[in-house]
Amino acid sequence: MGRTITPYSRQMLQIEENLSDFRKALRKSDQEIFDDLIRTAKLQVQAGVMASLPYPIDSMILSMLIELKKDITKLKLHLEKIPDK
Repeated sequence: MGRTITPYSRQMLQIEENLSDFRKALRKSDQEIFDDLIRTAKLQVQAGVMASLPYPIDSMILSMLIELKKDITKLKLHLEKIPDK
């Protein structure tokens, strides 16, 4: 019999729980940003399941970075549309 692998979504929750003391030590405004990043990682759970990385935090961080890059790209496009003074 093979060993049972913890589901990726459960591993994500474990990581979030492991970082709870870190989160508590952050300023209130930074806690909100931290929570947003965790939510961002959860949006990409399907990609994390398919990644088969040994450490789920890796795919969580990559998911966060992808979403941040998308936001930056949207902002750049928006800024390019603003006429110069």
